[in-house]
Amino acid sequence: MKRAIAVVLAATVVFVFGIVVLISAGSGKAADCGAASGGPSSVAGIPQQDLPYFEGAAQQFGLGSNGWAYLAALNYDESDFGTSTLPGVHSGSNSSGAAGPMQIGIGGAATDGWAAVVSLIPSGLAGGSNPPSIYNEVDAVYGGAALLAKSGAPGNWLKALESWNDYAPEINTVEELVAEWTGLSTSNAQTGTGTATATTGTATAAPTPAANMGAGTCVAVSGPSVPGAASKVESDGLAAIPNAAPPAVQAMLAAGNELIDYPYSWGGGHSPASMAIPPGPASDPGEEENGGPGYDCSSATSFVLWGGGLGQSLLDGQVLTSSAFAGVGDSGQGQWVTVYYGESGGVGHVFIEVDGVVLDTVHGGPTFPKGTGPRWQPLSEVAFELQTGSFTAIHPPGM
Repeated sequence: MKRAIAVVLAATVVFVFGIVVLISAGSGKAADCGAASGGPSSVAGIPQQDLPYFEGAAQQFGLGSNGWAYLAALNYDESDFGTSTLPGVHSGSNSSGAAGPMQIGIGGAATDGWAAVVSLIPSGLAGGSNPPSIYNEVDAVYGGAALLAKSGAPGNWLKALESWNDYAPEINTVEELVAEWTGLSTSNAQTGTGTATATTGTATAAPTPAANMGAGTCVAVSGPSVPGAASKVESDGLAAIPNAAPPAVQAMLAAGNELIDYPYSWGGGHSPASMAIPPGPASDPGEEENGGPGYDCSSATSFVLWGGGLGQSLLDGQVLTSSAFAGVGDSGQGQWVTVYYGESGGVGHVFIEVDGVVLDTVHGGPTFPKGTGPRWQPLSEVAFELQTGSFTAIHPPGM
């Protein structure tokens, strides 16, 4: 799949600096935006729907602020962003034993790099396969990121690229694309020591939040991060975002962090517009966008799911009531996310557990901030709720 290419890109590239968690809805894929570190919101020449995968994979495997560009360049050169019909891209392998849209080795001269990284690909990647498949675009990008990290990236990109395929034309192509997409000089692209700068214009802050999450745009929210795959409630009430959790899970935690200062409001937040990040002002009781001064149990749960990109695919573009969660998703507890719906004290209620922390408007113990609305609480909140009410567990498919 090695070939010479002519690249014509727009001269202006706008970059986002700082650590953000990108969230998308409208596509129906929970990880469409995933989590990114210092990645741009759009780049001329890279399909918009693919860019979040490159950003999420780069963060997952610590490839630095420019890792997304190297992944995109390799994906383009190997398979034209997965659209090539050449042997090995969608089935089988090429003559060297490379397969999939990233052309990772499965044997022969290409060796079996896939076997070395397939277990490192996070579970629950929306758009991915279960188990991960080398022919799946999302899985292949994450597998490629793991291989690059094993080969020395981001400390020495040239070494990593030579390990990927010691073929000068491909390395030159990748370096040229990275230089175009990030504004790096070729020498910096080789060593990975440069800092991304905009080639034209001024670097901007995070993307402007979408007015309606159903519009399918990505918005940026932040939160504390921790190593590993398990979240916890920080002293300031925020849920920590684990570096090793799937992007959709990180996105849900980040979405919940947007709600913890809101009061409880029965019927509040029950409109698709109220699923925007950040939400409307909590202090304004006449805020029409929210439908009230705060959120109730079902709109808060819906907000977290919308934040993970499931507003369309799981909730059909709606903000559900507690009883409407019956029959949604798959039954039973999920690996990463579980929704509990039923009755507490004869009243309909719903709450959500995400990666070991619970967002609930019923408080089994002290919360911070103090108040009546949705707050993050430890996993013990599930046991408390199950003792005081009757609930059924469901979870998003694959999560």
